[in-house]
Amino acid sequence: MIKNFSKEKFGYDTQKPETLLERIVKASSNEGDIVLDPFCGRGTTAAVSERLNRQFIGIDISSFAIDLIRDKRLKDKNISIHGIPFDLCSAEKLGPENPYNFESWAVTRLPGFAPNTKQGADGGVDGRATIAHMPDNWKSKLALLQVKKGKFSLSALRDFIHVTDREKAAMGCYTTLRPVATTASRIDVVNTGKVSIQNVSYPRMQAWSIAEYFDEKLPKLPIMSDPYLDEPCVNPRYSGMTTREMVRKVVLRRDDPMDDSASESEKNELE
Repeated sequence: MIKNFSKEKFGYDTQKPETLLERIVKASSNEGDIVLDPFCGRGTTAAVSERLNRQFIGIDISSFAIDLIRDKRLKDKNISIHGIPFDLCSAEKLGPENPYNFESWAVTRLPGFAPNTKQGADGGVDGRATIAHMPDNWKSKLALLQVKKGKFSLSALRDFIHVTDREKAAMGCYTTLRPVATTASRIDVVNTGKVSIQNVSYPRMQAWSIAEYFDEKLPKLPIMSDPYLDEPCVNPRYSGMTTREMVRKVVLRRDDPMDDSASESEKNELE
């Protein structure tokens, strides 16, 4: 097994050292052969196979694992990915076909959020994250997320706001397939207030959609802790930016004039 202090560590308890996988791959295949790993996890076999000039096929139930292989393990390689949504139409199709996989995939669209590990009653929560820094005006680092694949329901949004209060979470993100546009929902979201983290103001509750994800519009969220590693979790598209630069980029992407999370004062503050 991988030691906790190893640079290879990616957070999986069953992760094997690359040196062991190299011995296995070399002993059981030749250059150009196809290596199959039906439980590819964090992609150790894929990375070793690529380095040893083997073709590879990796399969995993977790869309988060596939993201990690694409964005970290093999970020400089052009790999083909199948089975997870690549546009809004495919996301809309996945929802009714496999609701649990859709929820898990949707949760992991936001860096730092981890989906529930078991199917069944979830208490109104589909994903959780830990804010990397303690809020200035809240005694919790917990962030919650709920995913709804069907039509928007104001009562469901209000239920999630209640759940966020019940759990004493600092922040909540209500995720739908398409953008929420009703005035009542915007009022309810704004009325939950603000959370200050490192002198930056964030909406305590946000409504966000998968359609916005494909338009590269993210909710205004602080940096979260990686749910599997002891380090901050940063979206690859923001790699190398300072915290304030990342916040500014997210705020300026939220171009909806009704969206309170992108106020003019916040934009001016981040200039």
